[in-house]
Amino acid sequence: MTSIKDRPMLLDFVPVFSRRSGCRLAPQSRRGAMMVFVAVLIAAFLAMVAISIEIAHIQLARTELRTATDAAAKAAALELARAQNTGLAIATGTRIAAENEVIGDRLLLSPGDFQFGNSVENRATGRFDFNSAGTPINSVRVVGSRTTGSRSGPITLFFGGFLGTSIFEPQAVATATFINRDVVLVVDRSGSMAGRLMIELQAALVLFTQTLASTPADEHVGMASYEETATVDALLTPNLSEIDAATRRLRAAGFTSISRGMVAGQQIFQSGRSARFVERTMIVMTDGLHNRGPEPRTVARSLASQDVVIHTITFGSAADIPRMREVATIGNGRHFHAVNGAQLAQIYREIALSLSTLITE
Repeated sequence: MTSIKDRPMLLDFVPVFSRRSGCRLAPQSRRGAMMVFVAVLIAAFLAMVAISIEIAHIQLARTELRTATDAAAKAAALELARAQNTGLAIATGTRIAAENEVIGDRLLLSPGDFQFGNSVENRATGRFDFNSAGTPINSVRVVGSRTTGSRSGPITLFFGGFLGTSIFEPQAVATATFINRDVVLVVDRSGSMAGRLMIELQAALVLFTQTLASTPADEHVGMASYEETATVDALLTPNLSEIDAATRRLRAAGFTSISRGMVAGQQIFQSGRSARFVERTMIVMTDGLHNRGPEPRTVARSLASQDVVIHTITFGSAADIPRMREVATIGNGRHFHAVNGAQLAQIYREIALSLSTLITE
């Protein structure tokens, strides 16, 4: 006889059913399917981790490349403003770029990565538009690259297999504009300016030079003044104390010839820096009506043909606002009107702050 324990148990012959699918799965098969599922989950998790690391790696590369390219453009623009020499600007920008690392490697630039041109503010957008053929040269555009053809080469990816490529080739473009100007102040010292008005003008001019001194650009300033005749009171100079001294010497008398003051200012520009690198601005102020000499609008056209920007300021109720507004329009500048000395000072300060701009595209 066979003992009970030697007989096959009935349970050993009963198949196991899946309640959901109705499929018959042995216990061993269920364990195997679970292991495959876990393995797939682990693989997917590792892939997500790898992609996350790679994305962070790529983002860091972009950020460091942007920082290095911006630094190179700013340094080159500053050197351009100081030396007015494109070769020195390239050398300085290249050196500064190499002091910055992109994913552990120095950013190496070539002369072909630098482009020089002119940037002009677009009043509609508030941004600066770069023109590689424009003058004066006031901008440097730098292309920073970590590509196969660049000196620094491409960036190697950690897990390129997940992205279908083993390298990353970013580029960054930065344009820095450092606007240097030769500025000529043309001020009214006719008889109507005697007394309080002259005192308020002198205070406004001192505030103008103080404001310019606080800006980063290298402005050279000259001064001409006029009544029936005009005088050159200060040639273009970076020493703004010379302008303050000329301001203190102003004395009011005589009739009003705005045009002769503008012609004297035009002569001052001839002693200035090269128009290839420096923008020229004339600021013409009057408190009255032009009554001697050539038409100011005619002189404005001559100045505009030499790329001189003309801003005009009228001071007080007797000033010829329509004519001076037209002079500013001809000179591609702005017209301002001051009712009192406080407004006059604020206008000169506003103009001073607008003369220097450092931007990065």
